[in-house]
Amino acid sequence: MADKLESYLDRRKGGIVRLLQDLVRIPTVNPPGANYVEFVNVVQRKLASLGMSTRVVTVPAAYAREFVANAREHPRPSLMGMLDVGAARTVHFNCHYDVVPVGGKWRYGPFEPNVNRGWVYGRGSADMKGAIACVCYAIQALKDLGVAPKMNIEVSFTPDEETGGDLGAGYIVRKGYVKADYVVVGEGGSGDEVGVGHNGVIWFEAAVAGKAAHASSPQDGINAFEKMAALTMQLQSLKPRFEKRGFRKPDGKKMYPTINMGGVFGVGEGAKVNSVPAMARFTVDRRVTPGESLREAEKELRGAVMAAGKRVPQLRVDLKRLLGIEPCLVDPAGDLPQAFARAVETVRRTSPKFSITRGFTDMHFFAKDAGIPTIGYGPSGRGAHAIDERARIADLVSCAKVYARFLAEWEG
Repeated sequence: MADKLESYLDRRKGGIVRLLQDLVRIPTVNPPGANYVEFVNVVQRKLASLGMSTRVVTVPAAYAREFVANAREHPRPSLMGMLDVGAARTVHFNCHYDVVPVGGKWRYGPFEPNVNRGWVYGRGSADMKGAIACVCYAIQALKDLGVAPKMNIEVSFTPDEETGGDLGAGYIVRKGYVKADYVVVGEGGSGDEVGVGHNGVIWFEAAVAGKAAHASSPQDGINAFEKMAALTMQLQSLKPRFEKRGFRKPDGKKMYPTINMGGVFGVGEGAKVNSVPAMARFTVDRRVTPGESLREAEKELRGAVMAAGKRVPQLRVDLKRLLGIEPCLVDPAGDLPQAFARAVETVRRTSPKFSITRGFTDMHFFAKDAGIPTIGYGPSGRGAHAIDERARIADLVSCAKVYARFLAEWEG
């Protein structure tokens, strides 16, 4: 029967591509959180056609306003689906549907998905609407071939992962909507790699205060831009420390903490060529490995800023934390990672590996906050968060096969 599932999905390659194209055409850009309701309505109809019961969980605006200012104009709905086959255990598939904003010059329109040489182009094709198409077609294969999954199947398609996930996966976990024994997050591993963790992250905004003056008399002011530049140079001293803190991954390789400054930067009001700037701002992205803690990483960064204040005259900095996500790691020897790896090995015909992604995913909400055994796996792609984002069609099909085989063979 497993071979029939794979043959079925080979024949449905065009359907997987068309579904992904339909999803990419809906520009669910975050921020601000556009077109979420339209997207959920489309996918809800798809789940209903698969015989799944569905439910839309929308974050109350009053709650959402704690995280975003535009909660009333841009609601945050999560779509949940359930296929209850009377099994003893339930597996949950989670995928986020929001995508990052678009910049740069694309080969094709970012929301006009095109197929070229075995790839589907479009914003969200790889990160991560491709996984949604794979989940839907894996369930479609089981349904059409009359194969009962060994576990009940629960799914959630959630918003806002790109801005931390608190109003998406975080919300449905905290409010108890997830009723599952195992979770598969549709990213964090691909190909022959099963994801068993991710880096944590802290985002900060550093606001450097100066004193305005006319540029013809700069000695009368305090140049906030120059102080900001001096601060960033002082923070470079953290990098040699990071190089001594390698965390050994399951494959034996090491990963290291990182810091990136200036993803967003700018000056305050009243900026002008012939003025001494009174304010300068920049962001800091600090990646936290599973060998570190969020608390210690923040303490170290704040300490480095304080030390810079002693070395740079008249440096005044306000460091504001924007986001904090703990690193996540699950035991690759657990029942779920091992069972999923067997499905990968059978479909891919290669020895699977366990990996930890340098980015962050929604995995931590399920694995750490809810304590549910969780892995990450989805189709591979290129150009996520960049121009010409694309998903490889052959890998979409292979990922759907892995999902289908896992559901058909493992009962938890």
